[in-house]
Amino acid sequence: MRLSTRPRLIVSAVLAALVLAGCAAQPDPERETEAATAVEQWAALDATELIDQLEATPVDERPQDVMASIRQDEVLVSAPDGSQEVSVPIEESHYLSIAPYVDQTHDCFFHSLTTCTGEMGGEEITVRVVDDRTGEVYVDETSRTHDNGFAGFWLPRDISATITVTAAGRSAETSVETGPDDLTCLTSLQLT
Repeated sequence: MRLSTRPRLIVSAVLAALVLAGCAAQPDPERETEAATAVEQWAALDATELIDQLEATPVDERPQDVMASIRQDEVLVSAPDGSQEVSVPIEESHYLSIAPYVDQTHDCFFHSLTTCTGEMGGEEITVRVVDDRTGEVYVDETSRTHDNGFAGFWLPRDISATITVTAAGRSAETSVETGPDDLTCLTSLQLT
């Protein structure tokens, strides 16, 4: 019995799909094991150590086998392929990473310790954070941004504050909140 043209095309398409599926890249168990080990090593640190170490690591030396994203109450550490994710709790404080800029920025809500970069790496900045309700000064210091262009600050949770950043004779100011639904990555401070 001979198949008509249409059924032969369908059979050919199904066979081609099966062949291509068989030729697709297969998971690499060794690479997955390495990524899982890296995730476990970073997740073994407490949140403060994890954040401090990754923020201070020069951009070209940052780990390629792990992703780390800061949420309001945890750092999510994961393998780049999404095969593993571990939560490292943040106790009591809210971490806010600030990347002031002059010419170029990116949208950001949750700071990525492994991929976020700002334009002002290694620059001296003065940062002042003042509570909008009480006038309490939480931060008033001159520091240097990390190689990734960010400077991070531990702030009390559930406050409204005004942040002022000054660098090289330019400044910017904005309001922030540190509640359960607020950002951990501030990239909208354009210095003028």
